[in-house]
Amino acid sequence: MDACIFNSESAFVGALQASARADANPPPPACRAAQLLADAVQLSSLCTTCFWASLEVEEGREVRGTLCICSPEQSQLARAFTTPVPLTVANLVALLTASPRSPLAVHGGPQGLHVWGLLDTEPEGLLRLRLAGNGILLASRAHQVLALLNHGVMSIPVAADEDSLALLVARTLGKERALEKRGGLSGKLIRVVTTMIRHGHGGTLLLVPPEDQSWREGVSLRFYFDEHSANVLHDSMRNFQADMDEAVRGYDELLSGKGSCDSILALRERYDTAVFLRTLSDALFRRVGDLSLIDGAVVMDMELRLHGFGAKLLFGPEEFSVATLNAVTGGVRLGVPLAELGGMRHQSAARFVRANRATDVFVVSQDGRLSMFSWADKLDCVAVVRNLEHFIWEYRQF
Repeated sequence: MDACIFNSESAFVGALQASARADANPPPPACRAAQLLADAVQLSSLCTTCFWASLEVEEGREVRGTLCICSPEQSQLARAFTTPVPLTVANLVALLTASPRSPLAVHGGPQGLHVWGLLDTEPEGLLRLRLAGNGILLASRAHQVLALLNHGVMSIPVAADEDSLALLVARTLGKERALEKRGGLSGKLIRVVTTMIRHGHGGTLLLVPPEDQSWREGVSLRFYFDEHSANVLHDSMRNFQADMDEAVRGYDELLSGKGSCDSILALRERYDTAVFLRTLSDALFRRVGDLSLIDGAVVMDMELRLHGFGAKLLFGPEEFSVATLNAVTGGVRLGVPLAELGGMRHQSAARFVRANRATDVFVVSQDGRLSMFSWADKLDCVAVVRNLEHFIWEYRQF
């Protein structure tokens, strides 16, 4: 286990150091986190240890979790060890097994690499390393994926965050207008698909256009929601946005001197209402994801109206080829046969989209892979965007 997977010249280590150099609020130079980030050799040792730990199994479970590069003076709330724990594969496996949700705090310097505690809150902008799967290691900062090691293949993603990823997909598939019209949809869907990834059963989320009902002929829904229930999530998000906009306007008025004591109280009430609606919406998104625990697709329109679940997608038996877009590398493959996409969920999604070109389908496999199926006018075929799971790993709660 002493073999060095990463060296000090690797692109992965370089991406970490480049991000650290670009930090507008870097840690003090004497801080051990800063010393680690400045030392390519120690960073390569840290990444290599994380890689080997990701291959281990503890008590029948694969090792998963997060490390944050920081020192005690950077943390507001952490549980520090009396004696810092040397960073070894064995210690890392034990600590991540005990703390899969609270990130481990690690720093370096002349004293070597140590895990000094568990973070209960994370300061903004920390560099994070996530053991996200067997042989899968990701580096990120502030929800931006910096680098990825996936089964021996190292990549620097062409789209670092949610917005740039959406733009990459739209440009490749020729869907710039759809992105402009529904630019905020992807961020909302993250909360649904992360639940589908977390529960481990896999599932399918069918997104249909609100203005066109022709898709109904190709869907056999087992469980329908009535009109009021179908609109609960849509209305919750709309009301949250309206209350938050009103709270922001009230805050601006206070800053400009137009507000009064009465307006302060009203502002507080609006803010409390907005927070409640945001919490409600988050819970509703998670519950939508849970509906995929039974066989069949969850059906939602692109304005977040939930039609039902347990849906069977109806399609013909045609065989055809698709295009695939690797969301990490940006590479496009044409003429990919259906059989290469995966199991029945993936092939069913491709066939359905081919017959219903205004729809999009998200498919989560049991091993956590996330793919999006969409019709690409630009390519004149079904396009499958793969490796999307790597862009939402920070949102996943294990």
